[in-house]
Amino acid sequence: MIMMLLVLTIGLSVAMAQEKIMLKESAFTKMDTNGDGEITVAEFKAYWKGRFGDIDANKDGKLMAAEFEKATRQVFDFADKDKDNVLVAQEFVAYWCGPDVVVPKKTKGKPKKTIDTNNDGTISKDECVVFWRARFNEMDKNRDGKVTMDEFMTDIKKEFKKIDKNGDGYISVQEYDYYWSGKASAKTGK
Repeated sequence: MIMMLLVLTIGLSVAMAQEKIMLKESAFTKMDTNGDGEITVAEFKAYWKGRFGDIDANKDGKLMAAEFEKATRQVFDFADKDKDNVLVAQEFVAYWCGPDVVVPKKTKGKPKKTIDTNNDGTISKDECVVFWRARFNEMDKNRDGKVTMDEFMTDIKKEFKKIDKNGDGYISVQEYDYYWSGKASAKTGK
């Protein structure tokens, strides 16, 4: 009996440690730099500014499509919590908004252009969920409630083209910042 309890305790400890590792890899935990459980517009913008440097593997100050796609594949892998090679809305939204969010089964409407829709400088859980759930819906082309790697990468290639405003095949720091600043706040770009 004692041996069985010991095995269960060790197994539970390993599972909890793996869960903590997974949470450290989420965008939400990286954005929430002060650890207060909320994301401010400033934290959101700082995260995306730092992301450019992470993605720019050759450090030439511009993102090539291959660099961009590699980084987004990593997002898919981190968000795919059960490692079944598909994303469901709960996994995807929890990666961006935190593990405790409740994601509605179905939503309607197009993605919001900004995440801080009320422009108060803080991204509420509801604002975060609405923004990233809409992005999930946009990627789920066949509307089966799952996003495969193919659907994900097809969408990412379109995003690359949106961000690359001058169409030169690269994303500059300025294009990247402009894109994500616009996502942060509609009126002020906080």
